[in-house]
Amino acid sequence: MSRTHAARCLSIVATSLTLAATITACGDGKDSGDSSGKDIVIGMVEDTSGGTAATSAEATTGISLAIDEINKAGGVGGRSLKLIRQNDGSQPSQTPAVLRKLVSDGARVIIMNSSSASAQQVKPVVEQEKIVAVSATNIASAIAEPPNNTFSFILANPITDIGTVYAAAFEKIGVKRLAVITDDSPTMAGLNKGLLPIFEKAGVTIVANEKAPLNSTDVAPQLSRIDAAKPDALFVSSLGGQLEVLFHNTAHQIMPELPRISLASMGNQPDTWKLAKPGALRQLVYASAISADNTRSIELGDKLKAKLGDKYLGLTAFAAQGYDTVYLLKQAIEKAGVDSSPAQVRGGLEQISKTPASWGRQGFTMSFTPTKHVGSDGLCGIVLRRFTEQNQPGDNWADYQPQCS
Repeated sequence: MSRTHAARCLSIVATSLTLAATITACGDGKDSGDSSGKDIVIGMVEDTSGGTAATSAEATTGISLAIDEINKAGGVGGRSLKLIRQNDGSQPSQTPAVLRKLVSDGARVIIMNSSSASAQQVKPVVEQEKIVAVSATNIASAIAEPPNNTFSFILANPITDIGTVYAAAFEKIGVKRLAVITDDSPTMAGLNKGLLPIFEKAGVTIVANEKAPLNSTDVAPQLSRIDAAKPDALFVSSLGGQLEVLFHNTAHQIMPELPRISLASMGNQPDTWKLAKPGALRQLVYASAISADNTRSIELGDKLKAKLGDKYLGLTAFAAQGYDTVYLLKQAIEKAGVDSSPAQVRGGLEQISKTPASWGRQGFTMSFTPTKHVGSDGLCGIVLRRFTEQNQPGDNWADYQPQCS
């Protein structure tokens, strides 16, 4: 080999090594974001195939919009946010492995966007991994309560708040005898365990408590038994989706004049409204978190309409809460420092105070502290709304709204 040829070979090798080093420094985006210039990875546990898939999809709409906005505005400390996703199918037994996969892929923080039961199941894992997990739409109080709640947070008003609001509403409209129909999911079993005693403590008698499997195609027997119990109102407590539509279609047929109240899901899953028979949702009251008097909700609705076009059916609580979750995590990372560890992000999140929300009544805010891992600041994150004759969400329910302090 000539000296000239050898020199050329050495030059090629040196260039290749330099290029390899450059590529290695750029990374694959699956790290914790600790090195300068790398993406900040947000891991999301979602449900694309189970009982909370409709809820998860709505929240993802808001989450995706927020990430797009933040990245277009320069990211967080000059670094882009990167969303990585894993589906647990709303199967709590699968969620720990799904979360660990996100952590191994470099997630700096976790958004829980599946069922409440899933979020509860991973609390010990989150504690072991020392990584913040924020539940965007889950309402199970236990997620944010001891034990193993050091890194677990929820954004929305918990089930205890919803129970308190509905108990006051029942007193206002004179409901003494209440019938309940629910699904057989672990999430609803847990939520009902916290909800129904609040009603009973307020003097409401549960005169019927019926359950149906998530894959039911006929709920007439359950609703016929409810009709025979002669309740003052029917409370529908479910994950939503096709089963809740079936509940309402059948109830409308069997007892069309009986007042109906939905926990929350039905009013926040636009894709299900078209499945209801004409007038089947008329006068249905549900716990929303969207009010026409909140200018931030109006602004977010306009953004989503511009992005989704004809696919936009209206702003839901789940989309707004997903959107705000990302912006709260942005604040937390900025407070902790862009080079902070996943554990240090918790300290940043616990410093967030009185941040205006895109949901709830005008002026409603969100805060976290070391002893408050529920983001909602008071009951005015809950807005009771009513469906119209056209099976569309209408105005705020005139009969009762929680008092805002």
